[in-house]
Amino acid sequence: MNRASILLLGLFCFVSFLTAQTKQDAAAPPPNVKTEVKDTCNPSEVWSFKKSVSLFLAQNAFSSYFKGGGINSIALGTHDEFLWIYKCQDRSWENKFNLKYGIIKLGDFPFQKNEDLIEIDSKYNHQFSKHLRLTGLFNIQTRIHDHYEIKKTGERGKLIGNFFAPAFINLGTGLDYFLWDKVFSIYYTPINSKITIVHDPGLAAQYLPAEFVNRGVRYELGTLIRVQIKKEIMENVVFETIGNFFTNHLNSFGNFDVDVENKLDFKINKFLSANIVTKLVYDEDILFDIVDSEGVETGVKGPRTQFQERFNIGLSHTF
Repeated sequence: MNRASILLLGLFCFVSFLTAQTKQDAAAPPPNVKTEVKDTCNPSEVWSFKKSVSLFLAQNAFSSYFKGGGINSIALGTHDEFLWIYKCQDRSWENKFNLKYGIIKLGDFPFQKNEDLIEIDSKYNHQFSKHLRLTGLFNIQTRIHDHYEIKKTGERGKLIGNFFAPAFINLGTGLDYFLWDKVFSIYYTPINSKITIVHDPGLAAQYLPAEFVNRGVRYELGTLIRVQIKKEIMENVVFETIGNFFTNHLNSFGNFDVDVENKLDFKINKFLSANIVTKLVYDEDILFDIVDSEGVETGVKGPRTQFQERFNIGLSHTF
């Protein structure tokens, strides 16, 4: 049985389960239970807003005769999240704006950017059972401005990105199944559009297959699965994970692009917080210059698993 058959069989089982769940949820309430349905929603109550701003600082300093070795460094960063949520009866619209930006100074080298992300995520939902809703999803990610790689020696490397170079856009409609008061949800769509835009010709070859380099844009139609978990595992400690898995129907179906971010937030007091963030990315279209064991480029390009881990402590404010 090939991968396509396995995926279709799994989809059939998933849809069958959801259908059974929907029928159960749609069962009529007991005759002695009265339900009250509002025809309209109060405009002043349907919108809610949440803003979270965090500033982080990290520093390392070593004397000239420190036996442990090391390099002086200072890093500054900010993680900002803004939420606008509309909720009326069985309809909701969740909008999120994420901004991540960081700079670092290593040794005698000037400050360099080591983190850069703009993300807009929008979901419109129509809930038609206790655990199931029809969802439209729009997501876009890009960078703010020029982004260079940082070599292990601390020197600035080659340009690897800037605004809309690249930009990743996902747009689709599917089913969102959730449990435990939306602590866990899994979104599935077989008709997701993924658009990769690289407006800088000098960067196109890093993010697009050869046949799309001159166009600077690639359109893909495929299946997207998004898994989300957000849970307060103990007082003032929140775990959150978002995993996106995309496969292209038109090319290499069954090979998934993977983007998984895990975050553990610690609320120390009203203004002081800490978090641990890990990010795992794999995309066959993002190519790297392969180096040998001594760090010398081999002239071969290929995809690689990308991993990032950060520990931040600093000031935060939610309002």
